[in-house]
Amino acid sequence: MNPHLLAAMGRERRRALKEDFAAGDVLGNGLRISAARVLRAAGEGLFRLGMALDERVTGEPIVETHIV
Repeated sequence: MNPHLLAAMGRERRRALKEDFAAGDVLGNGLRISAARVLRAAGEGLFRLGMALDERVTGEPIVETHIV
């Protein structure tokens, strides 16, 4: 697919989502945001638990990255 067309479609979709979000009710938007945060936190916690329980994963990082 044409990358320029794909980028234009993405911008249009983001614009439409922002309009729908702005037109929605405040309580529903707040609940949706809260639910997303809870699910993300639960997912991260489960991922870390799985990493800790998996014996194939070492505790030492293979590559260290330095943030500037």
